[in-house]
Amino acid sequence: MNPKSRAWGFVVAAALCLGLAAPAAAEEIVVDGLAASEVGAFPKNWKTYPFHYGKAEKVYKVAQDNGRKILRADDSQDISVPIFKDFAWDVEKYPYLKFRWRAQKIPAGSRETSPATNDSACAVYVGFGRTSALKYVWSASLGEGSYWAKNPGKFYIIAKQNGSGSVGRWTEETVSVQEDYLKYFGKPLEKKPSGIGVMTDGNATHQPAACDYADFRISTGP
Repeated sequence: MNPKSRAWGFVVAAALCLGLAAPAAAEEIVVDGLAASEVGAFPKNWKTYPFHYGKAEKVYKVAQDNGRKILRADDSQDISVPIFKDFAWDVEKYPYLKFRWRAQKIPAGSRETSPATNDSACAVYVGFGRTSALKYVWSASLGEGSYWAKNPGKFYIIAKQNGSGSVGRWTEETVSVQEDYLKYFGKPLEKKPSGIGVMTDGNATHQPAACDYADFRISTGP
């Protein structure tokens, strides 16, 4: 092979290698890894409604799971109270919210579309101020991907998991906040999300509900 052909072969090989190179990993920021929270205690820097801290402390506690801290929620007393973490972020740069959850007890007979049965083993909120949110649930009965406009223009419930088939197993979720806001609210998101929240409850059906949550983070890519 003459030198020119050999040089051209190197150029082609280099171009192919560059073209097949793996895309850059998404940049992620941890929302809360619970490092500042004590095991067995209510998670630090989370909050609930005024005068509800006593109730929330009974449901939500930091636990240890294979050497990592997780947020454990167990409502067997018909308490039904959410908790929130203020975390405004640049959704243009970090459009994705990622987290893991593990349903432990799904309240029997629950269905989020009726006030009489409106319970969820696991629920994660993305808030947009005090009265507007997307609520992602692990539902007992709503089909995966279905949704309900609980308060049209203000509050939407989206089923990400369904039933008891994966109870006891960690499941990774990724949600596109901007895309979901446009899909359900019918308009572009023009402000920063104000934070995240979680809720595990069984008060409507009077059934026990339990869920573990972990690894909340925002990301530049899915």
